[in-house]
Amino acid sequence: MSERDLIIERLERKLAEKEKELKELRRVAGMNAEEIKRDVLNSLRAELEKIERLEARVAELNKTVQSLLDEVLYLKANLPKEESKSREIREIGNPDGNPENERKSECIEDSEIIICD
Repeated sequence: MSERDLIIERLERKLAEKEKELKELRRVAGMNAEEIKRDVLNSLRAELEKIERLEARVAELNKTVQSLLDEVLYLKANLPKEESKSREIREIGNPDGNPENERKSECIEDSEIIICD
């Protein structure tokens, strides 16, 4: 064998080794890509679960706020009614203090009396 044949044979072996290494690297890289995909999917699922829990909490808080607002509006609507129930009845006297006018006011019939709130 000539020196040239030995070099070619040695280069062919190195080429075969490199092809095996390349196949192995592709296989490992493919596995790493799959693992990365799984990790990303798992982290996305975890984040989605957190978002769902937060959405449920926000909905619960929204219901609580709405019920509090309804209660405040109910109380506000009932406040004026309670105040208007307490009325004071006063007897209106003669502003000038003249006794003649008082006698006239005693003679007024019930149908002529006006009641003011």
